[in-house]
Amino acid sequence: MITALGWGTIRFGVLTRATQQALAAFTFLVAIPAVLFTTLAKTPLGGLPLRPLAAFALSTLAVGLLGYGFARRFLPGRNGDRVITAMSAAYVNSGNLGIPVAVYVLRDVSLITAVLVFQTMLVTPLIVGLLDADANGGPGRWRRIALLPLRTPVILGSLFGVLASASGWRPPDWALHSLELLGGAAVPAALFALGMSLHRDAVEPTAELRDVAAPRRGAGVGVAVALKVLAQPLAAYLAGRFLFHLGPAELVAVTVVAGLPTAQNTFVYATEYRAGADFSRDAILVSSLLSMATLTAILALTQG
Repeated sequence: MITALGWGTIRFGVLTRATQQALAAFTFLVAIPAVLFTTLAKTPLGGLPLRPLAAFALSTLAVGLLGYGFARRFLPGRNGDRVITAMSAAYVNSGNLGIPVAVYVLRDVSLITAVLVFQTMLVTPLIVGLLDADANGGPGRWRRIALLPLRTPVILGSLFGVLASASGWRPPDWALHSLELLGGAAVPAALFALGMSLHRDAVEPTAELRDVAAPRRGAGVGVAVALKVLAQPLAAYLAGRFLFHLGPAELVAVTVVAGLPTAQNTFVYATEYRAGADFSRDAILVSSLLSMATLTAILALTQG
């Protein structure tokens, strides 16, 4: 519904592309850091399920590398475009979709909590660092990379959230309430900006559309989505069963979580760094639609 409303505002001239860019920037610079801080600050770090998390992490690494390698071999573009392809293939929607799935389907939020920490503290800084290096190469590149944590709100929000949780410090209620309000805008703002990007008729073609033929990009999206909803849960299942010898309930959880669709953050980061925004948009939509069937199949197969 929110995505459709975003599309409608562009289609009927209610809002402009400048609004879309401002909304994406607000999401990246303000809303996502706020939700990362408040979520991680309230997340107990002790007792996280390390073996299931290790199985999930291996699936993320393996599928992310496959996605990056595919993009490097078959899709033209900058390194940032390849990073977005890898993120589209391996970065799961652990927040607004993963948490409800954990609560209502798995009846256990411990693994999705661990995945949230893993993605925000380890995967996100790597992705943002690679995107920033690609967008801002040249003299001073290594200095920019070294200072990246200090000037990137999503990394700072994650870092301060983990520090608050580890130390037991709780922000004042007025500050926490304000940050929660800002963080609450992250998902709807990302979905709204995503919907605005769907209407292309009145927009001058982007560099990506000029450089990459639509059929080739479509094939690339198909590969990324297949990696996301099929290969990643299979990799997590195999790692969990044969490397970490997980119990039945843990094996179901790690497979389901790995099968979650591509996160909306992928589009936000792609837009911020002007790398593969159209590609990420399509991957999010297709993987989200297909995951309704694939997650059902995963549950039937792993619980059967």
